[in-house]
Amino acid sequence: MRRTKGFTLLEVLVALAIFALVAASVLSAGARSLQVAAQLETRTLAMWLADNQLSEWQLAPTPLALGSATGESEFAGRRWQWQREVIATSEPQMQRVSLWLAPWQSGGVAVRERSVVNLQGFIEVAP
Repeated sequence: MRRTKGFTLLEVLVALAIFALVAASVLSAGARSLQVAAQLETRTLAMWLADNQLSEWQLAPTPLALGSATGESEFAGRRWQWQREVIATSEPQMQRVSLWLAPWQSGGVAVRERSVVNLQGFIEVAP
């Protein structure tokens, strides 16, 4: 009696199980990579907007009022919320500005608590 060459059912099942484990780990790594890329895109856009916002305030003809303020902006097809805090410095002609920026969200958690970017800068106050 001649034995035919080929795989047994058990060998095929083991090979399929190994392939399924490898495929699941590759898909999981791919999903994680996409999630990290989306977070990086959000942080990059937020940093650009924060830098633009600070530059606008530095170039404004009138100085910012001391204290906290909140607002909304649209940038790169997205809505953002910001919170700023302006404080006086030991130098009378300078103000320190802290800016927190987060993707727009209705109600709920404060911008400072869910911010993706926190930018610090200084603004010259005309004498």
